[in-house]
Amino acid sequence: MIRLLAVCLLALASQLAQAALEASVDRTRLVEGEALELTLETPAAGRLSELDLSPLEEHFELQRTRQLSLVSQIDGKTTPVTRWVVTLMPLRTGFIVIPPVSLGSLQSQPISLHVLSAAQAAADSGAQLAPIFIDSEVDIEQPYVQAQVLLTLRIYHSVSLFDDSILSGLDIPNARVESLGPARHFERLLNGVRHGVIEVRYAIFAQQSGELEIPSQLFSATALQPGNGNNRSARSGRLIQVRSPSITLQVRPVPDSYPSGAPWIPAASLNLSQTWQPDPGIDLLSGEPLTRTLILTADGLNASQLPALQSLPGDVDHELRQYADQPQLQSRASDEGMHGVRHDSAALVALQEGSYTLPPVVVHWWNTREDRLETATLDAVMLNVSRSSEFTGPGGPLNFPASDPVLLWPWQLACALLSLALLYCLYWLRRTRLALGEYQLPEVEEHFDDTAQGNPLADLQAACRTNQPAEARKALELWARQQDSEGLIGLAHNYLELEEALDDLNACLFGRAHHNWRGKPLWRAVRMVIQSRRREAEQEQVSKPESLYPDV
Repeated sequence: MIRLLAVCLLALASQLAQAALEASVDRTRLVEGEALELTLETPAAGRLSELDLSPLEEHFELQRTRQLSLVSQIDGKTTPVTRWVVTLMPLRTGFIVIPPVSLGSLQSQPISLHVLSAAQAAADSGAQLAPIFIDSEVDIEQPYVQAQVLLTLRIYHSVSLFDDSILSGLDIPNARVESLGPARHFERLLNGVRHGVIEVRYAIFAQQSGELEIPSQLFSATALQPGNGNNRSARSGRLIQVRSPSITLQVRPVPDSYPSGAPWIPAASLNLSQTWQPDPGIDLLSGEPLTRTLILTADGLNASQLPALQSLPGDVDHELRQYADQPQLQSRASDEGMHGVRHDSAALVALQEGSYTLPPVVVHWWNTREDRLETATLDAVMLNVSRSSEFTGPGGPLNFPASDPVLLWPWQLACALLSLALLYCLYWLRRTRLALGEYQLPEVEEHFDDTAQGNPLADLQAACRTNQPAEARKALELWARQQDSEGLIGLAHNYLELEEALDDLNACLFGRAHHNWRGKPLWRAVRMVIQSRRREAEQEQVSKPESLYPDV
């Protein structure tokens, strides 16, 4: 009994072994941007069986899946086998595990892979570089919050590419991304092989501290394939897609040593300056405006990240007023990053005479290059203001008596009446133009003479009135032969209007024109010919000398 049970267990184990889902790959070490093929094979499946490939989507992009039905020899027996070939593109670099794949109750075994980055592949002389691969790098891996991080993407290709290459857009949650201009193109030698390089740069500003992942970007291009020997000019392409490695940043918060309440300004460099109009060193008059412009420039920041600057704090003497203008913001992108400029202008007006002190302007900022706190300062400014109603003369201040008030209402009333009259004229002018535009006179129809029927000229008139090109051509030829011995061609050569109308008629009849033919131009040309010939005949009669010997 025990022996029988052991035999049954061995047979069941053999069947389970044969029914296993075996997994294999064409390689376990590859460079980023390269795809690999995962082969899954089992004899316990039919053509309608479906694999559960969803576990692969976490670390791979599924590009293509093929299912094959084969016959295999297992232990000397012919057994039908179902095989799946799945093309995978790794989404990141490093060591990656292909997870088990399920087919009903069957599962494949996991497989470990090592995906090299572009830098590792370039440093490893034994590694074979892919024809197209992409590398990414940042200038700093531990930036401060809202500070600039420069991301550089370089696409290397040792094969020629069509002009359809596309790089997916960079979108990072909790961060602002600024493009630093169009892509740059140059060449570089890698392992003795000349590669074309496409370089793209971004400026990234993290909006909160903690971990920030820069996702990988997809580059798609069509690689040029050489033509075969029979047709050297034939050109074919193969679509290639590569992904850049993702990068994780450790974003640091605002340092504890930064002044409390001061705007957070993390910049590579910062400059504070000012301009005046007029010069504050001269004596000013009360009520006269003095314009001050504070200029703040910073490398590594947008203009919108720069704080507003005020010439006067809130607790300054109320006899000195400040009227601020709209700030002017300018941001410029270059290969070195963003450059922001902010202009804050304000008009300062002193209501009374005296001396006024403008406090110093202080801007605290964090130097991201030196990793330290710095301060930009403008010194305090003293303003001397005198009364605007006093003028100094040789004998001292001169006080001019106040003159009688000038009556302004007559001038105001006259200006108001003139304005109303001008508006009234503009109103009627507009109505007249609208009326002319709406009620345009219809096109004047060409008047056709009524003549007796049964002659070529009458037939031509009827054909032109009903826009029938074939009948018009036939009547025109009959009428032309009555007018000129050379016929229609000779008559058209002598009269330009008839020649142009005849060209339009021929174009319509012989298919060179793509519009409906209208008979009015032809009939107008014929009437002009008739009138011209009539005038010529009259002139000949006038110029003909009378006979010296009239008939008796």
